Amino acid sequence: MRLRKLLLVAVCSVCNVAPAASVSDDTWLLDPVGVVLAEADPTSPGPGAANAAKKTGPEGWISVDYAKLLWDDTKETATGPLHWDADEWRNFGLITGGLAISVAFLDKPIRDAAQRSRSSSADDFFRNIEKFGTKQYGLPVLIGFYGVGLAADDYNAKTVALDGFSASVISSLTTSIFKGISGRARPNSGLGPHHWNLFGGDQSFPSGHATGAFAFASVIAGHYDSPWVATTAYTIASLVGVARIEQDAHWASDVVAGGLIGGLIGHHLVQFNETWRENHELAPEIGTDGRELTFSWKF
Repeated sequence: MRLRKLLLVAVCSVCNVAPAASVSDDTWLLDPVGVVLAEADPTSPGPGAANAAKKTGPEGWISVDYAKLLWDDTKETATGPLHWDADEWRNFGLITGGLAISVAFLDKPIRDAAQRSRSSSADDFFRNIEKFGTKQYGLPVLIGFYGVGLAADDYNAKTVALDGFSASVISSLTTSIFKGISGRARPNSGLGPHHWNLFGGDQSFPSGHATGAFAFASVIAGHYDSPWVATTAYTIASLVGVARIEQDAHWASDVVAGGLIGGLIGHHLVQFNETWRENHELAPEIGTDGRELTFSWKF
C-alpha cells in the first residue's frame, strides 16, 4: 500500500496534477491523488470535501471554448424541435392555441384598457423599465455579473454572464426571424390586431423586448436556487412586457410570445450548457483498469 502511494505521488508530481479531496478510502481508483494526500496529511479535509471545493473556470468570454459553446447552443436551439416527444408537441399546440385565442378575443380589449389608464408618471416609469429588455440595460447587467465573477472567483456569476449572452443572442435571432415572417402591424398603426402581412415588413410579433427580458430572467433564475432571485428576475421581465403594451408598441400576444421564446431558450440553455461544460472540462484525469495507472486529458 505504501509503495502504491509513493508511485502515485511521483506520477502526479511529474504530470503537475493538482490534488483533489478523497471521498473515501475505497475510491482511490477514481481519485488516487486525493487519497494519498488526505492520508498523508492528518489535518486535511475529510470525506465530502471535494463537493465543497470551489469550481474554477468556466471558459473565458473571448475564447475558442466559448465560441464552440455558442455554436453548439445555436445548433441545439435550431434542431431542438426535431427531438421533441409527444408531450412537448402537445404543449406546443396548447401554447399556440392560447396565442390564437388571445389574438382573436383579448388583444384589442387589453390594448384599449392599457391606453385608457395611461398617465405621464406611468409613461415615465414604463419607458425606463422597458430598457431592461434591450442591450442598453441587459449588456451592462451581464458585464456586471462577469466582473463580479472575476473579482470574487465566482463560477456561478461568470456562467450567468456567459449563458445570458448566449440566450440573448440566440433568442433575439429567433424573434427577428418570426418578426420578418409574420409581418404583423403594431397596435399604434391603427390597423387592428388581425392585420398580418407575411414578409410585409411590419414587425410587431413577437416582442423583442419581452424576448430579451425573459431570456435574462430565465438564465439568472436557472443559476441561483433562490425563490427571491427568481421572483425578482421574472417580475422585472414581466414589467418589461407590460411596458410594451402600455407604450402601445405591442399587442398582449406579442409580449406573451416573446416571453415564451426568451424564457424557454434561456431555461434550456442553462441545462444544456451545464452538461456541455461537464463533458468539455479541461481537466486531467487519473485512473486505473486494475492493472496499470492511466493519465488522460478530457476536452
